[in-house]
Amino acid sequence: MSSVVKFVGKQYLALIITALMVLTVTIPGEKSYLSLEDEEVVFNQLGGGGSLEERCSSITFEDILPYTHAHFDIVVDDDWDSAEVKARAWINGTSVDLLREKLDSYLEELYPSGGDGWISTDEKSAVEAVASECIEYAMTRIGLRESTPHRGGVGLDWKNATWQDNGVIIQEWNLVPSNHADIRDCTAIGSSSDCLEVPVFPNSERDCNTLIDASEGVDECRLELWMNATMVIPSIDDGDEFTLAFNASNMTNAVLDFTFPNNPDLRLDMWEECEGRDVEFEPSTHDDAPLRGTCIGDDSSNYIFENTEDEGTKFILMPHRSRDFWPSGEDIFVDFTTAPVPINNPPSWSENAPDDGTWFASLESGQIVWANWNSVSSWFNDEKPISQLEINCSSDSSTNINQLSDRSFSGTITFGQDTQVMCEAIDDLGQSSGIRTWNLGVPISLTTSSEILLDPHPVSLQFNENWPEMTIQYAFTQSQNINSANIESLTISSDETMLISSNGMIPGLVDLWIEINGDDLYSTEKIFSLGITKESSPPMISVTEYGWEMDIWQAQGQFSDPDGEDVQFSLSVDGLSAGSISVSGNSWSTPMINFGLWDEGEHEVKVIGCDISSKCNEAIIMVNNSHLFESQIIEPITSDDDSESGLLPGFGMFLTVLSLTIGLIYSTRRD
Repeated sequence: MSSVVKFVGKQYLALIITALMVLTVTIPGEKSYLSLEDEEVVFNQLGGGGSLEERCSSITFEDILPYTHAHFDIVVDDDWDSAEVKARAWINGTSVDLLREKLDSYLEELYPSGGDGWISTDEKSAVEAVASECIEYAMTRIGLRESTPHRGGVGLDWKNATWQDNGVIIQEWNLVPSNHADIRDCTAIGSSSDCLEVPVFPNSERDCNTLIDASEGVDECRLELWMNATMVIPSIDDGDEFTLAFNASNMTNAVLDFTFPNNPDLRLDMWEECEGRDVEFEPSTHDDAPLRGTCIGDDSSNYIFENTEDEGTKFILMPHRSRDFWPSGEDIFVDFTTAPVPINNPPSWSENAPDDGTWFASLESGQIVWANWNSVSSWFNDEKPISQLEINCSSDSSTNINQLSDRSFSGTITFGQDTQVMCEAIDDLGQSSGIRTWNLGVPISLTTSSEILLDPHPVSLQFNENWPEMTIQYAFTQSQNINSANIESLTISSDETMLISSNGMIPGLVDLWIEINGDDLYSTEKIFSLGITKESSPPMISVTEYGWEMDIWQAQGQFSDPDGEDVQFSLSVDGLSAGSISVSGNSWSTPMINFGLWDEGEHEVKVIGCDISSKCNEAIIMVNNSHLFESQIIEPITSDDDSESGLLPGFGMFLTVLSLTIGLIYSTRRD
């Protein structure tokens, strides 16, 4: 490493990496690129602030060095402890201009020559040095874990592969084209003696012929990046059975070529694309991991597996998940094993599957989904992915049973018109799980006689008499989270009127949560919107004390809102605004009011409190200030012996006159 790089790496490390975090320009194609505004969404993914490790640990190679196309060659060592990684990435067309321009822009005030409209060899050296160190902390996207096939789970993080410390080297070609028509010696103070720079904005004589061999060095519109790195792999001993997990989110036009230690018995057991995980915030463990074999992929990513004597054991992964899907991600899971290929048995019903004759309850009428894929995929067992099974459900034509694109089942269901549905799973050999027959319908209907929430509130339940006895759990709610303390239960076999507690509800719309259970009944739940509204109650206001201090009057009290809403106060005297009410906790107090400035007589002090639902209450205090206008005569101070008092002759008379004058002024000041 040159002395320039060492100097920059030490003095400008924190500054340059800040620029790199902002410089996340996505390059989807040769003649198109995302705007800076588009990239701000991606930058939010990266986080910000903190140390180099904190900033880089939540991003990937693609975030640091975005590319048009890339190839990664990953060779796993024989001991399975690590892998040697070589990567080559290309950036083409006007996307290179954008990269140079943004780099220079974000280096402004962060690097001596930054922001001057030119990109220099000194700057690119610094970028290489800092990018190498940043990638050491970045996510590899890769997880390798031995033994039982997995998709994550409670306490299990599959993203366990990391970059080795001091094991990453980044180099580039053509960030500063040597043949550029406007290339010049660097003009910034402190530049190295051999520093060269080019304008970030191209001129009219540029050459964008990417067909010219890179060795010619005549193409200013093409940039290449190289990475050599060592990836650390924990938890694999012999590689006889393991899962490769890969986060393909926002990764396009890339090829990853894995070479595993030679093992002629190793085969690919299962491959899955799992779509739709929210990757805006990366969890440390995947508690909501999908069941193995149940993921429904979009075929955007592909693979090749080869295990031959000449080529060894190779797995080539070609992910292609557009950034347009962000924050919906894609996880790829590949299970490898040396176990013999299992016998292709017929699919079978699992323990989670409904028994024959089960009642499937829908809590609404119409064309509805009566079985989602998460449920359906748990009903069967097979040695191949459940997503590859053909699952058929049918009924009479009026019910219109059909399977949606997400593999869920829908049908037309009406209260009082029950139907039977027959389902089975068939594998690729035409083998069947056997048919199970279920009852499908709407068991209950709900209405209410009052749109204003009462306590308790009556809800009428009409029961479908064709259905067996069932237990209903219910509670009012104003969110998707149900407070277990409010749940009530009722066993029904006929029409009922439920008297439901409305405790804890705040002003606004109130929904009703229902869950039904019973023998031979497939449990289901639903939140009903019955048009019920909780009206706001006005706040309660009390006066605890009030009084005078000379001609100053003040009052204070307490308040509470039955609905827990915030309360705003106003104050008036005889209908005129008289300042602001002070609030502390559940106490209020008026300002100090000088009633000597008001006319003599009785005055109405009104304290008004209103909640955010505009429900108000008031406290009225009648204040009489007449006593402030009564005449007061101050008696003069007399002394038996002026000589003993030490007062000057005639001072007693002076005090007398002064006292009379003060009394006169005080008694007539409002006249």
